[in-house]
Amino acid sequence: MAAVNVLHTAVSTGNISRHDMLEWINSTLSLNYTKIEQMCSGAAYCQFMDMMFPACLPLKKVKFSAKLEHEYVANFKILQTSFKKTGVDKTTPVDRLIKGRFQDNFEYLQW
Repeated sequence: MAAVNVLHTAVSTGNISRHDMLEWINSTLSLNYTKIEQMCSGAAYCQFMDMMFPACLPLKKVKFSAKLEHEYVANFKILQTSFKKTGVDKTTPVDRLIKGRFQDNFEYLQW
């Protein structure tokens, strides 16, 4: 199954609060994230891709308990491979996301 790329901007998506985003992440993926910055591991993005496109990535290879940047990078590589496989046209600024800064992760999450 191929992805249909849809562009959302801050104008078209409205203002979604960090609390609303966290609530959606936690309820959808059965997680207990308390901060947007926790998305920096890439694991949750992999879970979302697996939900939308089952078997598009090897979920068993995702490091869910990743704590180090090189583990985060490995997760984002898995994510990027699944993007290519499904035709998702999205640049992933891995070097910025893995730093765990709020703004970078919040902007990417809003996409």
